Amino acid sequence: MQTFTVEAADVSSAWLQACSRLAELPGSRAFHTVVRIAQPLREDPHLRSELDRRRAARPRPLYPIDTVVNTLFPVELAATCDTHEELAERYRALYPRLRKVRRNAHGTYFGRLIAYPGTDTKPDPVDQVGRVIKRMDALRTTARWGAVYEAGTAHVFDAKGPGEEEAPETSTDTDTEAVIRAAALDTQPRDFPCLSHCSFQLDSSTNSVHLAAYYRSHYMFERAYGNYLALGHLCAWVARQAHLTPGTLTVIAGSARLECTKSELRQLQAATSTTPLFDLGA
Repeated sequence: MQTFTVEAADVSSAWLQACSRLAELPGSRAFHTVVRIAQPLREDPHLRSELDRRRAARPRPLYPIDTVVNTLFPVELAATCDTHEELAERYRALYPRLRKVRRNAHGTYFGRLIAYPGTDTKPDPVDQVGRVIKRMDALRTTARWGAVYEAGTAHVFDAKGPGEEEAPETSTDTDTEAVIRAAALDTQPRDFPCLSHCSFQLDSSTNSVHLAAYYRSHYMFERAYGNYLALGHLCAWVARQAHLTPGTLTVIAGSARLECTKSELRQLQAATSTTPLFDLGA
């Protein structure tokens, strides 16, 4: 099986290394790839500028990277909100309008994270991110917990609802996982959602939150760079709201494809700089 693992300090380096590894493989495709980013809000300004230019120069221009980012995390809206409750309320008010845009016909990733569709028995949408923040905030003061890991098979509605939370010392960690796919709605074999779920881990030794995300497939040139940045913003938001610091981002892709030419990749490789990176979290 063609696979690889990349570890890098910043988004730009991680993305470029992953693309370079894919370019070396037959068909520019790999399975079960792992990309780990130590500081997922840091970028190389030269690489980012060249990537933006290359995306816009396509015969059919690709969406700007910032547009990809905001599908998963609304950066500008979050910057005007003090609490997660305010962000979730304002985004849910905008959601019907966002759904009218063709590319959002099935919803957005952030919409699924803060308004996961209800069921016949539990019709109210679920704010999964809010639930994660509350659990993280509670667990950070519980010394016996060194880290909180994903339960793996829990359904969104298996966790306790508001006012029903178990004490952190006795509870399971099911609600540190945020699910994207809704089985009853997502019957299309392709497109949305490529991101399956996000799993948040609390590292009490450093008071930080680590995020692992799983994609069923990842298109590296079209989506991955913006996805990495968005996940970095999501992790930082959860950490801030839970009075913690953002940690490492790990992205696993069931199938990863490189859909750019070797010439485009060489030009992107040449665009990397030795000047200081810029930090979007500053």
